[in-house]
Amino acid sequence: MTSHKVKAYLSKLGQTAEYQEIFSRVNQLNKMQKTFLTLVPPYLAQSCNLGKISNGKLTVLAENGAIASKLKLISPSLLLQLQKLGWNVTAIQVSVQAHYYAKKSAELIKKEQSLKKPTLSQTGIESLDQLALSLPNSELKNSIQSLLLKYKKNQ
Repeated sequence: MTSHKVKAYLSKLGQTAEYQEIFSRVNQLNKMQKTFLTLVPPYLAQSCNLGKISNGKLTVLAENGAIASKLKLISPSLLLQLQKLGWNVTAIQVSVQAHYYAKKSAELIKKEQSLKKPTLSQTGIESLDQLALSLPNSELKNSIQSLLLKYKKNQ
C-alpha cells in the first residue's frame, strides 16, 4: 500500500465519529512532540521523547543515563520555555526509557551476529593446519587442531 493510500485511509478514518477523538489526541501529541523537540538541543532531541503530562508534571523519556543527566541539567530553562508557550507544566521528570533495548534490538542483534560468525579463508585454514603440524605436542597445538575441527564441522 502506498503512503498516499495510507494517508487517504487514515484521513477518512479520522473523520468517523468513533475515531475523531483519538485522531484529535494523536495530532495534539504529535504537535507537542515537535514543539518539544525544537526546544531541546539537537544533540539531545534525537535521543529523547515526550512522555505523558499528568497533574502538571511532564515526563521526558531518555534513551540512556547520559542523555537523562543532560536533560535534567537543562530542565529548569526548558520548563520556563514551555510555560511561556502556554503549556500547563509545573515540573519536568526525566526517566530512562525502559524499552531502549527493544527499540534497538534488531540493530544490536545484527551487530552481534556479524561478530559471532568469524570466517577463515582456505589459505588461513591451510596455514593453521601447517602450523599445528610443525608444533610439538602442546596446549597450543591442541587448541589449533580443535579450532580447525570445529570450523570444518560448521562448514
